[in-house]
Amino acid sequence: MTADGQAASFTAAAAFRALHLACEQRELNCSDATLLGPVGDNGVFRLPHERIVARVAWGMPALATVERELRVTAWLAEQDLPAVRPSAMVADQPLLCDGRVITFWEEIPAPQQGRPADMGALLRRLHALPVPPEGLLPRFDPFYRQDSHIRDATGLHEQDRRFLLDHLEELRAAYDNLPFVHSLRAIHGDPHRKNLVRGADGRTVMLDLERFAVGPIEWDLVVVAVYHLVGWYDDTEYAAFVESYGWDITQWDGFSTLASVRQLRMTTWLAGRTGREPRLIPEVLNRIATLRDPAAPRRPWTPGT
Repeated sequence: MTADGQAASFTAAAAFRALHLACEQRELNCSDATLLGPVGDNGVFRLPHERIVARVAWGMPALATVERELRVTAWLAEQDLPAVRPSAMVADQPLLCDGRVITFWEEIPAPQQGRPADMGALLRRLHALPVPPEGLLPRFDPFYRQDSHIRDATGLHEQDRRFLLDHLEELRAAYDNLPFVHSLRAIHGDPHRKNLVRGADGRTVMLDLERFAVGPIEWDLVVVAVYHLVGWYDDTEYAAFVESYGWDITQWDGFSTLASVRQLRMTTWLAGRTGREPRLIPEVLNRIATLRDPAAPRRPWTPGT
């Protein structure tokens, strides 16, 4: 199966099928596995009997990313930064089953969604870490797979698809000229409240490490700022984030351009899911309308859940 075929066929049922095969290999009980959230590039399952969490990546092209994620967890442990850890119950990870890539992780007891203030504090710690060893992390690419997401989208008028491709090229050029003010560091790449949980012990733990890279810290901060911009964080939550981190990126000269890059990424990522989730088409069209004219009145963005 081609990479595009693997991505298009990655549904909840396909993810569970691969999980079942992996659990058979490791003699794990997944009979009551529960899917945690929608399936995107990954399907994440809780295995109550085993008290672990399984993560099924969409296809074999994700293997290098998953292997890097496992190395990142080890490095973060060395730096004493709280992040999710692979399960010690399962050796020799990742597993390859049915064309998918499966990993098993420690379950965080009684998890609660992280708050923006928690995110600010943890990102400040992350961005203060020494530059990671050479070769551990790739150079950050904010446009990763956006072309393919646009090509894979269904339910779009061709003028909308053309607009997205043209906008992508415009922002590639604009990104190269951004006046970044901080040196490149290890960044999370996709920090939002679902990628941060507080355990029963009150400790805040970082999740979803697959987009870790060496890049501008401004990217991590713009993710949170854009969530405020589209109405997913209120003013109080964003103010708490800024206070805990110590810098408000909206005051930076490059904010508008970087926010546009982030909004395009959020739009194309959702568009790439429309083939298997047609219900997302109206939201994708709403986001495209926002990108065309940010000042025009329209309904707020809705998370792609």
